[in-house]
Formats: sequence, C-alpha cells, structure tokens
Amino acid sequence: MSAYKHGTRTIFVLLISLILCSSLSANDIPEPQRLMEETSKNVLKAFIENTDAIRKDPDVAHRLIRENLVPKVNFKLMSRWVLGKNWRKATPEQQQEFTKEFKNLVIKFYSSAFIDYLKKNDLNEDIIKFKPFRGKLDSKYATVRSQINPPNGGDPIKVNYDLYRNKNGQWQVYDVSVEGISLVTTYRSSFKQIISQKGMDALLADLKNKNSKINQSAEAGSKVEKS
Repeated sequence: MSAYKHGTRTIFVLLISLILCSSLSANDIPEPQRLMEETSKNVLKAFIENTDAIRKDPDVAHRLIRENLVPKVNFKLMSRWVLGKNWRKATPEQQQEFTKEFKNLVIKFYSSAFIDYLKKNDLNEDIIKFKPFRGKLDSKYATVRSQINPPNGGDPIKVNYDLYRNKNGQWQVYDVSVEGISLVTTYRSSFKQIISQKGMDALLADLKNKNSKINQSAEAGSKVEKS
C-alpha cells in the first residue's frame, strides 16, 4: 500500500474519531482528551448543519476543517517529525513551503475522506469510544487512545493520538496511529525516499501536484453530484 493511500485511510479514521463524542463526563477527562471531546462536538455540529452544502460543494468541507480542526494540529511539529534529519538540511524557505503543502495535503485528504463518507453514510455517534486516559499530565507529551467500530461491522480499529503541549500550555495533535501504524512514520519513509533520489525541491513539486489532483478530483465529484 502506498503512503498516499495509507494516508487517506489514516486521515479518514482521524476525521471520524475527532467529530464524534465520548461517553465520559467532562469532569473525568484529562485536558488532552478533553480537547478531543470538545473539538468533536464543535465539528460534528458544523458538519451536520452543513451536510447538504458539503454534498454540493467540497470547498465547504475544506473550510469547516480549516476553521475547526486545523487549530488543534501542530503542523510545524508534524512537518519536522515527518522530514526528520531532512528538516535541518532544508532552507527556511523550503521548511515553510513544505509545512504549507503538507498541511494542505492532510486537510484535503481529510476533506475528501469525509465527503466520500457522506455520499453513502450518515454519522453514528456510537462509532467511536475513547479509552481511559493513561499517562503523566506533567509531561509535554500525551497519548489519547480510542477504538472505532466500523459502521458496516468488522473488527474494531485501534487509534492513538499523540499530542504535544506547547510553551503556552496548549495541547495540539502531532501524530495519529492506526493499528500501530503512525501517520508521521508512514509519510517520513515515503518522503525520505523522494528526497534521497530527487531532492527537496522535487518533493515540494510532488506535493503541489498531489494537492492539485485532489482538488480536481473533488471538483469532478461535485459536478457529478450536481448533474
């Protein structure tokens, strides 16, 4: 499975996880997990209210994700971890460009997965269950664990979210693992190969091209829905 295809599945799982609610009361939830809970409520409300608009225009989904989810993800830290040692080798301009394009890639995969899901499915609040929090809250890092129950049956999917507390005390997501497979690690392997063979500029061009194709695919799907 290619990194891009695996990334699509991972982003879909992350999306479904973030937009659904847990059964725990707010007083029982540590801050990192509460972040996921509160975000889920806000995003779920936004998508339910705009379902018809999303089915007609994919840009609505892109906008809602940027407004509701992007602030919860530390894309700069995620980008640094994805590139590994190649981040330090990149120029400041390349670092900035990579963060921008990688962020767009994640958002657009995220949007496309949600749009595809809405074509044939309705949201089910029982699809996700958050597990009891484990970890030390005085640390800068935390992991929130969950289990996703597929809407059409099948084995539950284990999903872990890695969060980082920045210098302002805010928790943000920087990685997600599906059945033990990390989004960051998956992309790191793919991007490392491209950089070693063609260089950083080639990777940036590849990301821009990929984002363009995702846009075209979403627009084509929207036209089919409208016809």
